[in-house]
Amino acid sequence: MSEFLQRLKERKLVQWAVAYLAGAWALLQVLDLAANGYGWPLAVIRIAFAVIALGFVVTLLLAWYHGERGAQRVGGVELLLLAGVFAIGGFLIWHYADPAQSRADMTAAALTKASSSDLAAQGSASPAPEPAVASSAIPAKSIAVLPFENLSEDKGNAYFADGMQDLILTKLADIGQLKVISRTSTMKYASHPDDLKTIAQQLGVATILEGSVQKAGNQVLINVQLIDAHTDSHLWAESYTRNLENIFGVEGEVAGKVADALKAKLSPEETSAVASISTRNSQAYTLYLKAQY
Repeated sequence: MSEFLQRLKERKLVQWAVAYLAGAWALLQVLDLAANGYGWPLAVIRIAFAVIALGFVVTLLLAWYHGERGAQRVGGVELLLLAGVFAIGGFLIWHYADPAQSRADMTAAALTKASSSDLAAQGSASPAPEPAVASSAIPAKSIAVLPFENLSEDKGNAYFADGMQDLILTKLADIGQLKVISRTSTMKYASHPDDLKTIAQQLGVATILEGSVQKAGNQVLINVQLIDAHTDSHLWAESYTRNLENIFGVEGEVAGKVADALKAKLSPEETSAVASISTRNSQAYTLYLKAQY
């Protein structure tokens, strides 16, 4: 053991390690400030940490090697190795800290301040993903409708799940007291994501509406659930078993139940708009959903 410690002392490994760690710590602080200032994604810090960790190993190996030779000079091969490590790290940081992406995030934050009903009616495109919104700034009566999951054995029925989400979203957008996030902002997310709280913060909403649709022939099963994103608890859930002849108006029923759960008051005009049924022709209904899809 004493011989090993003597070798460490001769090769100055402790001094090299301390100096490297001090420099790495300072570099990470600078990167953290830059990431916060320019809106870089968390991946930048993770990549920087990985590159620094790899550089630490390389530095210790070089220190031991040159200590064995009794020299503290770094040759051309070692310089190329170090340059390669930091060049790869620099490229990855540059790639994930693309200024164009940062500008897209800033644009998305501005778009979320617009009227949700205008966004739904105009079909405005909303860049993704949006930066997280502080919990204190999120309205309690705010909601995002995630893409509905298609549970049908026939995957060609995906249009039905997609259309049902769109119809419910349109009905919710008719309710003035609700802040409703546009479909273009939510379509990038999974139907049942694991981290609802983070997604809700990114979208700036307090609640998430999830759903699934299973269609077999003329029969349709629709499951919907309203979730408080902060507590991950269910505020309301319902299953609708219908056939194509009496499915009309389900989207209005769902929108009304969501409004009740969020204690949103509807004006007479809004009540009429939510309850209105555009058609009772099952063939026209199906064709409309396919066209929307």
